[in-house]
Amino acid sequence: RSAIVLDTRTRAEYAAGHIPSARLVDGPSSEHVAVTERLVSGDKSKALVLYCNGPFCGASRRLSDQLVAAGFTNVRRYQLGIPIWRALGGPTEVELEGIVRIFKVDQTAVYFDARSAEDFAKGTLMGAYNIPPEILASGKLAGPMPEDDFNRRIVLFGRDFTQARALAEFFSKRPWHNVAYYPGSFESLAA
Repeated sequence: RSAIVLDTRTRAEYAAGHIPSARLVDGPSSEHVAVTERLVSGDKSKALVLYCNGPFCGASRRLSDQLVAAGFTNVRRYQLGIPIWRALGGPTEVELEGIVRIFKVDQTAVYFDARSAEDFAKGTLMGAYNIPPEILASGKLAGPMPEDDFNRRIVLFGRDFTQARALAEFFSKRPWHNVAYYPGSFESLAA
C-alpha cells in the first residue's frame, strides 16, 4: 500500500508548487488532525509522509507529533522539504490559483508551452515561449532560457498533464530548480 503525501504548508504555498499528488492539509491548524483523519477515511494505520519548507520550518514536525498523539501509527516526515525536493530535480505541480498569483506578482517568471508550434501559434499565455514536442525530443533547447538565474521561477504547461509532465522531466535534468508544471489542460488554463 502506498503512502499519502501531505503538504503541511499554507494554501498559497501549496498552490504555487507542491510535490505531485500531495494533498494539502487545509484549514486552521487546530483542525489538521481531523482533516488528516478524513483524508485517510479513519484508517490511522495508513502510511503518511509529511513535508513543509525544510528542516527549520517546523510545520511537518508539529503535525506529525499531533498525529502520533492522536493514534496514527505510520507517520514519517520528509525533513528536507520542498526546497531540497526542487533542488534535487523533483517535479513540482502548480495549481491554477498559483499560476494566477505568480502571473500577477512575479514579473520575472518564465512560462513555457509544450504544445505543438501550430497550437502555440493559435494562442498561448501572454509572454510564454514554445518548446514543442519535437524540440523536447531532440534535447536541444533554444530560446530565452534564464541562464542568468537558475533560481528564476519557471512555469510549464502543455495540452494536458502528459505534455506538461514530459517537459517537467526534461527540466529536472537541467540546472533550474524553481520549476513547476500545471497538470491540467491548456483549455482550463486559458479560461
